Amino acid sequence: MEIRTYQSANEVAKEAALYIADRIRESISRKGFFTMAISGGRTPWEMIKKLSNEDLPWEKVFLFQVDERIAPDAHPDRNLTQLFKAIEGSKLVTRLNIFPMRVNAEDMDEACEEYSSHIKRMTENGKLDLVHLGIGTDGHTASLIPNDSVLNIDDQGVAVTSIEYQGRHRMTLTYPLINQAEKILWVITGAEKAEMLDRLLHKDPLIPAGKVEQHHAIVLTEESAAVKIN
Repeated sequence: MEIRTYQSANEVAKEAALYIADRIRESISRKGFFTMAISGGRTPWEMIKKLSNEDLPWEKVFLFQVDERIAPDAHPDRNLTQLFKAIEGSKLVTRLNIFPMRVNAEDMDEACEEYSSHIKRMTENGKLDLVHLGIGTDGHTASLIPNDSVLNIDDQGVAVTSIEYQGRHRMTLTYPLINQAEKILWVITGAEKAEMLDRLLHKDPLIPAGKVEQHHAIVLTEESAAVKIN
């Protein structure tokens, strides 16, 4: 797995935006469209803000969510709420094709199947061009949470967590869908992530992030998070 280290979280956000922009241009040049799934977080929202300044054919970009909290529409806990804040005032508001997770559906199993089918319909064989991930201090990624039964799913691309995490259940992409992505982009910042970044790079099976495929992945991180890498 390729690792690129930068001095600050702001620089990581900038370089991640440039990396995604390059992938978008390459994919659209090759096949006419680009599909990606984005996670939430402080640095990722900065990444999206910087990406929104790029002059790209946004109408050919299809954006999915990696995960979402089950909370009311427009609630600040929702990743979708923060995504809209990040792109507010940019051309992405009207040109980007965003597919929100339907987390307030009456039938959540049906909503998961529907989201998975959207991804299959908009991609080549369900293979996203890029999945962006972060990592928590407990080793979770997406909403693949330690000790949750969602970690064992191998026949669904999208599922709902069986336990509450930080007060909420979540809808999340699962390992099968994440691992078949064309490219996985890890954006990891903060000194508190140093231990988990090292465990990720060693493919530690005891943390959820350690079970994500690495042969097609790249990590963009900052110096304070990379201090334990050996």
